[in-house]
Amino acid sequence: MRPGIFMKDRRASVINRIAGWENANRLLDKAINEGTLPGATAAAGVGGEVLWRYVGGQAQVLGGPPRAMREDTWFDLASLTKVMATLPSLLVLASQGELSFGDSVRRFFPAWEARWDRVMLRHLLTHSGGLVPHRDYYQSIQGIDAYLAAISVEPWDAEPGRQVSYSDLGFITLGAVVERVSGLSLDRFAEEAVFEPLGIQEVRFRPDASMALNCAATELENGTAILGVVHDENARAIGGVAGHAGLFGTLDAVSRYAISWSQDAYSLFSSAVREKALSLHTEGLNGRRGLGWVLLGDGYDVGGDFWPATGGGHTGFTGTSLQFDPKSGIWAVLLTNRVHFGRGTNINSLRRAFHNIVMEILG
Repeated sequence: MRPGIFMKDRRASVINRIAGWENANRLLDKAINEGTLPGATAAAGVGGEVLWRYVGGQAQVLGGPPRAMREDTWFDLASLTKVMATLPSLLVLASQGELSFGDSVRRFFPAWEARWDRVMLRHLLTHSGGLVPHRDYYQSIQGIDAYLAAISVEPWDAEPGRQVSYSDLGFITLGAVVERVSGLSLDRFAEEAVFEPLGIQEVRFRPDASMALNCAATELENGTAILGVVHDENARAIGGVAGHAGLFGTLDAVSRYAISWSQDAYSLFSSAVREKALSLHTEGLNGRRGLGWVLLGDGYDVGGDFWPATGGGHTGFTGTSLQFDPKSGIWAVLLTNRVHFGRGTNINSLRRAFHNIVMEILG
């Protein structure tokens, strides 16, 4: 190839990439200006390289003094807790030989009914354990022991291993498994075994009260915005540390975690472990699930039209998401406080459009 042609092609590639990121900026700006979102932070890149960042809108609009969104704003990560704290903690314990995903739930809770011998950890990790999606336990009970007692007598929604039904109850149970096996609280174990080795500092359960004004506001309660307190009522009733929700973090923290799944050099786990976590474990069922991760084609998949089948991702109810692909090294993080304007706002089409733009630029 003649040098002049090469330089022309490279300049065109740079121009196209800049134009692509302008599309991403416009997409998020529009969502904020139209009132779909109060604000957002976002980032995307390849491997350890962050190629684009976005900060826009407000961290708080209602229920207190308005505050602009900042790059270091903390978000209630909601169900990203499942894949950022509970899943990696279990993978660490499995890698240490402390448990196997083929172990029954009853191994860890021997007082539970004999039927729990048929539910394996892998069933809970893939949301195929037969549990109902949700219960409003917080209306009548508090504390993890009371929650486990309630879960233990729940009638099954389906036979274990026969149906994918996204269930917070399964991940509450898995968080308790981490604590029983490790002898540490979930937040302490995740900090020591996951976040510290990855160099992730801006992530924690139960933020200090002094951090409240650095947190993106979630829903209003009695006219006042929730700040720095977990939005999920069951997680709150458990005490703020639960396997399904409760983790808070910044754009940098979630980006670092996404990077750790996108490339060997930055990972906590071997490529074999990550490949197994991203393999389809629900073949022939009504959902496509890895160990914790949402895979291409699942009902909860928001990867868009172009995200590779070799990747995975997850969303959080408050408006958060991460997506990554270890084969290409591409990753994307979108953090919003969409519930600040009410729970009825659905941003899945926005998430898919965002991921389409990322893959058009980086794919």
